[in-house]
Amino acid sequence: MQSAGVRSVGGLAALCLSLVLVLACGQRAGAPASAPAAPAAPAAPESSAPAGQPAAPAAPVAIRTAYTTAGASMAALWLADETGAFKEQGLDAEVAFIGAGQAILGALSSQEAPIVLAGANQVIEANLQGGQYVLLGAAMPYLTNSIYVSPDVQTPDDLRGKSIGVSNFGAISHVALKIALEHWGLTEGRDVQVVRSGGTPETLAAMQTGAIAGGSFSPPQTFRARDLGFRELIDVAALKVEMGSAAIVSTRAYVAAHSNVVERYLKALIRGAHAFKTQKDPSVESIMVHTKLDDRATAEDTWEYYRGQMSDDMAMSPRGVENNLRFIADDKPEARNARPEQFLDSSFTDKIKASGYVEQVTRGS
Repeated sequence: MQSAGVRSVGGLAALCLSLVLVLACGQRAGAPASAPAAPAAPAAPESSAPAGQPAAPAAPVAIRTAYTTAGASMAALWLADETGAFKEQGLDAEVAFIGAGQAILGALSSQEAPIVLAGANQVIEANLQGGQYVLLGAAMPYLTNSIYVSPDVQTPDDLRGKSIGVSNFGAISHVALKIALEHWGLTEGRDVQVVRSGGTPETLAAMQTGAIAGGSFSPPQTFRARDLGFRELIDVAALKVEMGSAAIVSTRAYVAAHSNVVERYLKALIRGAHAFKTQKDPSVESIMVHTKLDDRATAEDTWEYYRGQMSDDMAMSPRGVENNLRFIADDKPEARNARPEQFLDSSFTDKIKASGYVEQVTRGS
């Protein structure tokens, strides 16, 4: 049995607890006794569009891209820009010319131009020296050069002891000449001397003076050589040696971080190639602008030639890498043990083809 004192203390405690609860409730209901806590930030709206309307499209992704030669082998890129294919893919592309070799490789490494069109051979050589570049495909799988010679050269054997000009050692014009010499059974340096001219106009000028017997050209320069009275000894493209003369190149770091942009870029090139093949007037105009050609008839000849050479799907096969490795192995023995997967990533073009996108484009939809 509890004493009266204990009951009194218990009653007093209960009374105090009741007063505390009443005061607490009063503070919540009325003005606070101390400064109020900061209100919670309102939830961000999911879309600024009015109810029932779709959200505004995402802003285009800005990207700078480049090409390395003012020849129509690069026309898929020009037309992707000029016909709106990049915009269709949500890319705000700036297209620039950057010279081959260290200039284009430096632009890739710094991401000044993180995806470009360039010769596959220079990328493969750079990777053999520790570069981290990657081939994603090719707009022009085969070399498009022809060997033009002076009229007195009737057969390949007539070239023995003579000189042929290329724009630079290791350039596409030089690679094409190597293929032609191999096809003829001639050896560079023993049977035929190769001269570095500095550019295709310089090669043509040297032929006009008789300093060299021939040169390696691609359209439209091939048509200029023809019109000056020189004769085509071989069209290297007819040999169908895949080399990736207008390869699509990036770095492994950029591809890993921006795979969605890479896929959209390739889709835009596929659209650009289709536009080049099917839209004569804008394609001829583009050739005239980018090659600084004022002769429309020659530009039309150039278009006719390249529309039959350009890829529909931008794919490059391992054979293209193997051919490049074979032609540089004499100068770079490490190429003999290299494998195509060290240089080529076909996953993007494979995915695009599997999706049916290429068929969609070529059907004109």
